Amino acid sequence: MGRNSQRRRSARAARATQDVRPDLSEISRVRAQKRLRADIATWMQEPSKGPGGSFIEGGHPSDPTMVWAILMAWLVGAREQITEDQAREAVHWVSDSLGIQHDDLLQAAGFIGHPEAPNLTLGEAVEHYGDPVAFTLYMVLLCGGLVATVGDADPDWLKQFDLVS
Repeated sequence: MGRNSQRRRSARAARATQDVRPDLSEISRVRAQKRLRADIATWMQEPSKGPGGSFIEGGHPSDPTMVWAILMAWLVGAREQITEDQAREAVHWVSDSLGIQHDDLLQAAGFIGHPEAPNLTLGEAVEHYGDPVAFTLYMVLLCGGLVATVGDADPDWLKQFDLVS
């Protein structure tokens, strides 16, 4: 009886540990999404400084794959809800407000449904910008443009496109 009782206690303890253990991928994703929105909020307050990079650099950089997944979810999610004119307006806002070359920004704007943007794969877009970090910043710029033009300058507007498990 002692052995069975010990097994049951061990099994209960194992189940209890599994039940309360947080899903680290969920925590990481939520933190990365919050950091990205915070960077966009800061950028929206002072567009001339450009998008923040705390999600890439800083004390606790995010997993680049996670950052890309979140940005792509935001851009593609927005694409499904906005019109082509809103996509154009977002690109023009970024170009006019920050002095970003319109044609350069247009390379990534296909992800939000800009009608004049080339239909690039993710790999082709990275290749065009030369490296993943440069492409990531263009995705952040597009998110900021969408927040400014479609989301009434409220970075929380992006929450509707957050990744869910």
